[in-house]
Amino acid sequence: MKLVLFAAVLAMLPLLGHAGPKPANQRPIKVAFAISQHVNVMDVAGPWEVFADTSIKDAQGKDVAPYELYTVAANTTPLHSEGANHPGLTITPDYDFAHAPTPDIVVVPAQMGGKALQAWLDKIHAQHVTIMSVCTGAFQLAHAGLLKGKQATTHHWFFGDFAREFPDVKLVKRVRYVQADPVTFTAGGLTSGIDLALHMVADRFGQDVAQQTADFMEYLGTGWKTDRGISPLAMPITRQDWTGKIGGKAKVVLHRITYGASPTYTVDIPSRRVKDAPVTPSQHGEQVHLVVAIPGHPTTIDGRVEAAHETLTGTFTQDGKTESLILKPVHPALRATKETY
Repeated sequence: MKLVLFAAVLAMLPLLGHAGPKPANQRPIKVAFAISQHVNVMDVAGPWEVFADTSIKDAQGKDVAPYELYTVAANTTPLHSEGANHPGLTITPDYDFAHAPTPDIVVVPAQMGGKALQAWLDKIHAQHVTIMSVCTGAFQLAHAGLLKGKQATTHHWFFGDFAREFPDVKLVKRVRYVQADPVTFTAGGLTSGIDLALHMVADRFGQDVAQQTADFMEYLGTGWKTDRGISPLAMPITRQDWTGKIGGKAKVVLHRITYGASPTYTVDIPSRRVKDAPVTPSQHGEQVHLVVAIPGHPTTIDGRVEAAHETLTGTFTQDGKTESLILKPVHPALRATKETY
């Protein structure tokens, strides 16, 4: 009876949290790095190094590497990572989406992405595979529909773009990573991917193993332990205003404010008591279409921007009435400030 009770207690130990490292699995834990053109090197290399450097003891006390890593893409044609004024590192994917081994974890770095990646992520998510994005890789998860109605984060320079593009996702700021659901995670920019990967190691094998991995990497960050450890960031902000008159009469001012790399637009029309009306822009070549959110008054601005980007010539349409409009920049065109978000 005592032996049976002792065996039952041993069987429960893996359920007791981070008391110690869990035994090595019968098979390696497959980690797929889903990539495409312009993939960010740090977003790949950081988590890759974490999983590659993790070591645990097997039943015989031998050091073993529990993770098996590979890359997967739409096809196995060599692709370039993000570069500075020239192509970046060349990466040859190990598998295409159709022939890749079923992963246990998928890492989605910042990248160009595309429909093939999004379809594969949707398929993998339906199989309850753990998926983690790094940096603007969160955009790929959101495009695949994995974050709708859930929490997420991304690189702080792209908060504005993410919030505007995915209003049905709750954007979380000032964190290293966010858990959206039991199998979906998003990390902030660049080194945040290291913290999320270490968090996953700690969750599976215990904090001591994760700390051992961080020490081997000589990584001193502690965000993986607390999800915080990042102070409010000073974000560069650039502002530009264009002004003109609707039909030669009512003054209108178009504001463009860029937080990091995320531009936002608003419109003022003082004589019509419109202040900071949100604008949704779209552009095809030199043709610009702006939808101005004025409650109860459907409004658009359509026009053409000169090659020098000095003048927008077009029309202002509100409540079905169209009038001429020319917008010119207020100089100095740009001024930079520092603010915290």
